[in-house]
Amino acid sequence: MNQFITDANVIFSCLISGRDQYLHIIAENKFYLPDFALTEIQIYQELITGKSAMAGQQLRDYTLHLFEKLIVVPNFLISTQNYYRAFMLCKEIDEKNTVYVALSLEFGYPLLTKDTELALGLRQRGFVNVVLLSEFLDEKNNRGKI
Repeated sequence: MNQFITDANVIFSCLISGRDQYLHIIAENKFYLPDFALTEIQIYQELITGKSAMAGQQLRDYTLHLFEKLIVVPNFLISTQNYYRAFMLCKEIDEKNTVYVALSLEFGYPLLTKDTELALGLRQRGFVNVVLLSEFLDEKNNRGKI
């Protein structure tokens, strides 16, 4: 079982697509999410529900199933040192991603994101512990695990 830090964009994709593939991935791995991501999800809840392939009870059931498997981590578990390191990595890319990178630094698990600009920018700055969702899915498909 692999462990990852995930950002809100990955959760958005799950909730909008409603694909069972995402539920399998979540069930087969451990995903940690900073509590800040819940705020982002709440801010964009109308967009998510408006674009989702699901509605009503189906969306509710899918969301509950998804969140049963996610581990939400309180931000206070992230050290000031890792927040600072993450801020320095993110400041010229997108500062709002600092908490995701900080959690990745704190736990040592790869950051799983859909944000190509973030992933490429972090890699250019020497932070290679980041995986794009598309890369992750391609690797899983190539191994025949999905």
